[in-house]
Order: sequence, then C-alpha cells, then structure tokens
Amino acid sequence: MKMKAMSDSYLKVSSFANLKDAIQCLHDGHQSCVLSQVAIAARYDLIKYINAGPAHKVWKLKVRVIKLWTIFYFAKSGMKAPIEMVVLDEEGDTIQCTVKDIFVPIFEGLHAEGNVYVVSNFGVALNTMKFKPTRHKFRIHFKMDTIVRPVQDSSIPLNGFNFVPFKNIHA
Repeated sequence: MKMKAMSDSYLKVSSFANLKDAIQCLHDGHQSCVLSQVAIAARYDLIKYINAGPAHKVWKLKVRVIKLWTIFYFAKSGMKAPIEMVVLDEEGDTIQCTVKDIFVPIFEGLHAEGNVYVVSNFGVALNTMKFKPTRHKFRIHFKMDTIVRPVQDSSIPLNGFNFVPFKNIHA
C-alpha cells in the first residue's frame, strides 16, 4: 500500500489501497484519511446478496436491463400496464423487477434493454409469481421514490445465461 503524509492529521492513500487499508490507517492514529478517487469509487450491492430482511434497507445496484416487457393482461381500466424487467449485475446474476401500474407514468421511458443504470431505494419481496424468469428467490419492486440513473459502464455483461439440463425444463 502506498501512503503519503500530507500533514500531521491527513494521509493520502494511493488508488491501490482498499477501504480496509484506509480504515487501518485511521486505527493507527491518523485522524483522517484522504483517498484518491479510485479508492473511494461508489460501492454497489450485488444481486446475489439481495434479500427482504431488515439487515439491509437501502440497496444500490448497478445493473444492465437484459429483458423488458409490459403485462397488458394485468392492466386496469384507465391505468398503464405494469412493466417487468430482468436486470443483470457485473457478476452475471439476475433478478426480476416490477414497476406497478400506478408508478408506470414515473418510470415509463426511463429504461431500455441493453442500457446500464444505477438503481436505489426500491422494495424487495419474495418472488411468489408463477412465471419466474430468474432463479433469484426475491424480486425488486420500484416505488414512487426509487432512483434510476443511467450510466455508461462496459463492465456489466451484455447477456446473462442460466443453462439447465433439458430434463429440468417443465412445459
């Protein structure tokens, strides 16, 4: 780890240091640390850790929309049809997302297949739907105050594949 004293109370930690190293600097008697931009890059949660428990109330994901569709069958009179999508993270994990009919006017047109977004402040619930396009136990529900921000990022795969033996496919 590369460190440079900037004063008696500040220490610059190189971009090769991680958060654990920076915290160790604090414990070693430095009152504060200044990390380079790379070291303090935004941290995103991974889809595989998403759950509905109280331990993690505010999730922040960086995901690519790999499939997007509307469910006209469930559209209520005078309401927009709910939006469903499957999103993929940097490790190739997927989860289903739902935008309920009452929130469609807020999010309609914000998502496009193939694009990458940072999404935060959404709800998580057990996926009890009959049609489950992912193996994830939970699903994401967009709320009125869910934040969706488009980003340019090529680190997220373009596709997510989940191969299964043919005998496991039920018609």
